[in-house]
Amino acid sequence: MAQHHGARVTAYNISREQVAYAREKAESQGLADRVEYVLDDYRNISGEFDVFVSVGMLEHVGPMHYPVLGQVVDRCLEPGGRGLIHSIGRNSPSPINAWIERRIFPGAYPPTLREMMDIFESNRFSVLDVENLRMHYARTLDSWMRRYEMHADQVEKMMDERFLRTWRLYLAGSKAAFTSGRLQLFQVLFAREEDNDIPWSRAHQYATQASLKRDERAVTND
Repeated sequence: MAQHHGARVTAYNISREQVAYAREKAESQGLADRVEYVLDDYRNISGEFDVFVSVGMLEHVGPMHYPVLGQVVDRCLEPGGRGLIHSIGRNSPSPINAWIERRIFPGAYPPTLREMMDIFESNRFSVLDVENLRMHYARTLDSWMRRYEMHADQVEKMMDERFLRTWRLYLAGSKAAFTSGRLQLFQVLFAREEDNDIPWSRAHQYATQASLKRDERAVTND
């Protein structure tokens, strides 16, 4: 967002390693003056922002805390702002796979769209758009698997054979879950309910793409 759109970004994360890595990347890309990485819990977010984005976090929040997350968004989202929640989910309520719960993501829970509404309803947010990107995630997992296997020897040397097999199974099983529809990838765009400055259609999302296609056809015709 900072690199491609000139945004000033404040990013919260509770992983010390991820924050350290992200700060190094921002510094190396000349973005340290536009991106601030904060090592802290999302519930302690302070300040006001034009946009609130949550990517891959909701699965670890837990449904009982969704109203609190909504209150955090309500507290820091400026009038006329936009919010986006990007989360792995399910079509119907179900606990996470027991093996993944034990070996990969203790305490994780992929919600349904209905369960996610607890973020919005009590804080008077209007859902503007919903996308399901599960096939995108399946392709991403396929790429991760190929890269993982390219470095399998290195992974085993760093960790051990059990770790290697564990994450191999996790990546393959996750790809199967998204491909079969057992898992979804929801992306929900929302705003304050009194905000009427919203698009009439999705046409604006495809304007650039349509322009590029017209240019391609013109080149081909020439």
